[in-house]
Formats: sequence, structure tokens, C-alpha cells
Amino acid sequence: MRNKIFSGLLWLSTAAVIIASVLIAVIMYQGSMTTMQHDLRQEAAFIKIGMEQGEKSYLQALQAEGNKVTRVTLVAPDGKVQYDNYVPAEKMLNHKDREEVQSALTDGVGWAERMSDTLSEKTFYYALRLENGDVLRVARTTDSVFATVAGSIPYMIAVVLLVAFVAMLLARRITNKMVLPLEQVDLEHPLENDTYDELAPFLTRISQQQKQVSEGLQQLRQKQNELTAITQSMNEGLILLNDRQNILSINDSAARLFGLQGNEVAGKNILTLERGQEVQELLQKVAAAGSGESLYQKDGRYYQLCGSSVGGKGSVLLIFDVTEKRAAETLRREFSANVSHELKTPLQSILGYAEIMKNGLVQEGDKQRFLEKIYSEAGHLIGLIDNIMKLSRLDEAAGDMKNLEMVELKKLAENTAQRLQAQAAGKNITVSVSGCEAEVEGVPAILGEVVYNLIDNGIKYNRDGGRVDVTVAVVPGEAVLTFKDTGCGIGSADKERVFERFYRVDKSHFKETGGTGLGLSIVKHGILFHQGRIELESELEQGTTIKIFLPRK
Repeated sequence: MRNKIFSGLLWLSTAAVIIASVLIAVIMYQGSMTTMQHDLRQEAAFIKIGMEQGEKSYLQALQAEGNKVTRVTLVAPDGKVQYDNYVPAEKMLNHKDREEVQSALTDGVGWAERMSDTLSEKTFYYALRLENGDVLRVARTTDSVFATVAGSIPYMIAVVLLVAFVAMLLARRITNKMVLPLEQVDLEHPLENDTYDELAPFLTRISQQQKQVSEGLQQLRQKQNELTAITQSMNEGLILLNDRQNILSINDSAARLFGLQGNEVAGKNILTLERGQEVQELLQKVAAAGSGESLYQKDGRYYQLCGSSVGGKGSVLLIFDVTEKRAAETLRREFSANVSHELKTPLQSILGYAEIMKNGLVQEGDKQRFLEKIYSEAGHLIGLIDNIMKLSRLDEAAGDMKNLEMVELKKLAENTAQRLQAQAAGKNITVSVSGCEAEVEGVPAILGEVVYNLIDNGIKYNRDGGRVDVTVAVVPGEAVLTFKDTGCGIGSADKERVFERFYRVDKSHFKETGGTGLGLSIVKHGILFHQGRIELESELEQGTTIKIFLPRK
């Protein structure tokens, strides 16, 4: 802008000076022509007077003076040249056909402007008719006029250069003065500027646009912050890609899954960061069909990858952790299979004995034994169903900590040991409860079931004449129940699985113990319901110690 204003002012002033100089030159030329014509008329008049007084002697006197600026020619009425101060008269042609001569012979005065045949220059002619009928003609070339004008051209050029230099200085100063208020305009506060009045609408419009832009940016930031807060708080992974599969945005969950830093991967191609076959197949499906899914496994966990195209301008990838879902499905399938197997075994036994008795194939002395077997299997079946229902109730109640009561653990253990005294005595097992009183907040029925199953297991899987010792203790923030028996123990390979449903360490003991494989699973779920934890210590033939830690307020 500064250069444009400066150039405009400089060229305007220079052009004005040049145009003025040309006009002056034209005016000087016209003035010189007028002056020359006036001088020729006067000079012709003086020569006429001189010739009337001294006739041709006057012309000879003029020639003797050597005045060659003005050409003087005397022409007779018949056109014959009698005298010329430039060319000998006898060499000149007849001039009767000359325009100025004809006008002078007719009107007394004549003039003309043309190229001279003699001088070969543009010449102005003026003619007067004398008293004796001769014609006096004076002439002067226009070179003298051009010479006058040309003589002033150097001065005019000097003036133009001087004026251009001054104009340049003034233009720069004017430019600086004009631009300075514009450079000092505070666009951050347009309405607070003291500048040209003509800029007021422009600054007002800028202020309005700034306000609109500021409000728009604020809304965009708010929406971006809301979107960022939502996406970053998602447990699911979210990745936004452009049409070249470069990462536009990635939330923390997705970054953690792929082991990336979210603030360092923006703009990078996802396949340069994660080249898993599942990711490549998903991107191919999205490109071909607009959407797709694939299962991705990493670090022992399973993830569902879902992708969809966004109008062909990019794609969105959602990542769901389905590890627990797959585990639950696996557990459900295993549970269904185990339940079917565990229910089928006693039912087949009952059905077999009943069928034999129905067909009369049992001797009278064996009927009692068969009935007792049917009764035992039916009891085992009822116990199995009862344990399954207990587990189902614990699953449904998970996380529901309502209707809790204060439970005294030592008293609960003593009462449970008393209930199992007959069973312990049958195997010559000694059950003891010791320690201090400890109260916890919980559901008495569930805690009672936990204690019952642990003491019952200690009796079932113990050796003849063994012991089951229950100890109640209190540590900071927790109550500790310790169940220690002198039984057959658990091998290291089974320790991680004994709390699974229907898992039994030695299935050969099934007929002897009548176990369902659900006791320790009930214990685990009961303790988790009370937000506690379990520790297991055991070695084969060395007995088993199980510690239960329950939180205390």
C-alpha cells in the first residue's frame, strides 16, 4: 500500500510536470510563430518604405549588411524574379504562380506557408504589392522557431528533473503521513482508534466480525472441549482417520491399547504405527463396503474393532474390550456343560436303579441297598441344585450392599462348627474355634454359607483323626478368618482353579465325599460380595490353610 501511494503520487506529479512542459513548449512554438509572422510584416513594411524612397539601392544596402535571417525577394508583375538575397535572380523560376504573389497582386497583401524549393525547408512567406506594381516578398524558415523552442528544452528537462526530485520527497513525506495512521490502527480494539473518518465503517465492520469470530471460536472451543471430555472419558477406544488413513484424533483408551502417545501420533498413518493383520483387514473392509468389524487380540485381551466410513472423507474406528464378555460366554458355556454333566450323572444313576427295580431284576435282599442308593443320589442332586441356586443368588446380588447387619464372626464360626459336629465325629475329626471377637457388616446368611463350606470341606477332605482349626483375628481395617486343616492338601497345578465352578482336585473322591465342586466357588462369590479377599496356602499331604480378609468399619 505504501509503495502504491508513493508511486502514484510520484508518477502523478512527474506526469503533470511533463504535460505542463509540453504544453509550454507548444505555447512557446505558437507564440514564436506569431511573433515571427508579426516581425515579417513589420520588416516587409520597413523594406517597402525604404524601397519607395531609394528603390533597389535599398535592397543592395540590405544585402551588403549580410542579413541572411530574412529572405527578401522582389518579383515583377509578370512573375519574373528581379532580386533575391539568397539565390541569384537569373537562376530562379518565375514566381507568378506562387500563392502569396498572386494574393499580393490581387489584394495587395498575401501570405503562405510551404516547403521551399530553394531552401528545402518549411518556410513562411509574406508579400506586399509596391506602388510600381512589383511584389516585395519576405520569408523566414520555421527552423528559427524550432531553434527557439529547442533552446529551452534543456532548461525544461532540468526543471522536470528538479520537480520530480522534489515531488519524490514530498510524495514520500505525504505517503508516510497518510499511511502512519493506518499503520497505527489497533485491530484488536477497532472502535478505539483515532484515525480517518472514512475508515469508521471499515473498523466498525471489523469489530462486528471480530465479535462474531470470537463467539464462533468460543463455541467451537466449548464443543471441542465437550467432545474431548467425552472421548477421553470413554472406556472404548476412538480413532478418527482422514481419507489417507492418517490419524486426526485418538483418545487415551485407544492410545493405551496400541502403546502410543496420543499427542505424538496426530497426522501419522495408522498402518505405520500398528501393522496388525486385523487392523489392515478392517481398513480394507471400510474402504470397500463402508463399514466392517474384526476381532483383535493383544496381551491376552480381546478387542472388537468396528469401523465405518464418513462420507468417503475419512473413517471412524471404535474399539471395545470384549475380554470379560468372551470370558463370560466361555464360562457360561462351561457352566452349562458342567451343570448338564453334574445333573446327568446322579439322574442316570437314579434312573438305572429304578429301571432295574421296575423290571423285577433285584433280589429282595438288595432292594434296601438300591433304595438307599437312589435316596443318596437324589440327595446329591438336590444339594447340587441348591448350590447352583445359591451361586445364582450371589451373582444377582453382586454389588447390592443393602440390608446389611453387624455379624460377629467368632460366634458365627462356633455355631457353624456345632452344626457340623456330628459329621466331624463320624470321621473322627476335631473342629476347634479360637481367637477374638470380630464384628463385620454383612449378610449373615451369606457369611454363614462361606464358613459352613470351608469347615465342611476341611472335614470332607481330611484324614481320619485329623483337625480343622478356625481362628478369628483382627488387623487394622480388617477381620481375618483362618481355616487350617490336616487333609490331603492341594497341588500347585490346582491352586489357581479350585475356586472355579464344578472344579474338583481329585474326581475319584466324588463318590466318597459327595462333593459338587461348587463349595469353594460359593465361598469366593460370598467374599467378593462383601468386598473381601481370599488367600490359599496348601501342599499335597501337608494340609490346607485358607485365610479370609473382610473389611471392618
